[in-house]
Amino acid sequence: MSAVEGTEDVRERIASLPSELGAVLRPVLPSVADEILVAIRAEVPEYRRPFQGEFGRIVRRGVEFSLGEFVAFVEDPDRASQNDQMIEELGRGEVRAGRTLDALQSAYRTGARVAWRRFADVAREGGADTAVLVPLGEAIFAYIHRLAGLSVTGWAHEQSLRAGATQRARDTLVRLVVADRGTADLDAAAAELQWSPPTRLAVVVAPGAEGPGDLLRIDPRVVAAVVDGVAVGLVPARGVLPRATAALAGTAAVVGPVVAWEDVTRSHRRASTLAGLVATGRVAAGEGPVLAADHLTDLVVHGDGEAADDLADGVLGPLDAEPDGRRQRHLETLRAWLDHRGHGPRMAETLHLHPQTVRYRMARLRETLEVDPEDADARFALELALRRRGVRGG
Repeated sequence: MSAVEGTEDVRERIASLPSELGAVLRPVLPSVADEILVAIRAEVPEYRRPFQGEFGRIVRRGVEFSLGEFVAFVEDPDRASQNDQMIEELGRGEVRAGRTLDALQSAYRTGARVAWRRFADVAREGGADTAVLVPLGEAIFAYIHRLAGLSVTGWAHEQSLRAGATQRARDTLVRLVVADRGTADLDAAAAELQWSPPTRLAVVVAPGAEGPGDLLRIDPRVVAAVVDGVAVGLVPARGVLPRATAALAGTAAVVGPVVAWEDVTRSHRRASTLAGLVATGRVAAGEGPVLAADHLTDLVVHGDGEAADDLADGVLGPLDAEPDGRRQRHLETLRAWLDHRGHGPRMAETLHLHPQTVRYRMARLRETLEVDPEDADARFALELALRRRGVRGG
């Protein structure tokens, strides 16, 4: 039912009542309002504190205006409603006070019941036909139902505004982390978000995410936003990170190292770099998520891509001139040589070759390469070059 349809239904029900009933009910409005407030305090736990100060003023004003408007509608069903904004504000106030909508709905039900009982008694005492009592009850409950709907609208609107403001604050904080800003800026953004940074945390990077929801749903302590199409989450290490890692299984997410809050940008840099390596196929994604702590070697090798490429080209460049088949055999032989530290029998077993063939291959490899695999520095350079080219050990 739309708001317009709800209003029309209420007015039709009230219009069925005799207008002179309004004059009978109006004198008891103050006492009915007092009784409703007492009943609400007694029956709704969230409202048991005294109705004092701003809180008490708003609640009492809402009850008194609502009762007064109902009686005014009985006297003149065509009059304009002047209570809607106030009732919506009651819903907004529940959000600001941190209460659930259930409490306000319970208060409305209590108020409707008390008003129906008192108005029915007063109507009988005033000589009203008993046939009026049922329509009176229906009109009261329809009117209160409409008020509850208005408060729901106010509550939802306030929640929406707060959710939007909260996400904007999350966006700000996460973007500052991505931008590698200093701790002072991050602390200020965290304070604006009303988020207490954990002592230890990790940054999670999830490329291709449609939004931050998958990260935010893991735990309310996670702060996440999307920056340039990549979901970035600040995940507390204690009690949250293990659940986040499990929840992200099977995704392309990358988890940066656990660091102190002051080093959170370092965790992001490492996770972002590793995500790039996964995207280009230099690091296998596996079943995910990819943990930076498990790929420190890859991060070192690929940390300066241009330098790593120059190294690989300089060390393995002589092999690039060979035909594809021969180059591949050279790389396999070199990989086996490094893996088994030149032990011929183990190399032969790995390559499924006769030891004599392995010795022949190594001789040709030494002729082709411009570095000596027996030299310690050369071996280190060869290892880095192979890893940069994606040729890994078995």
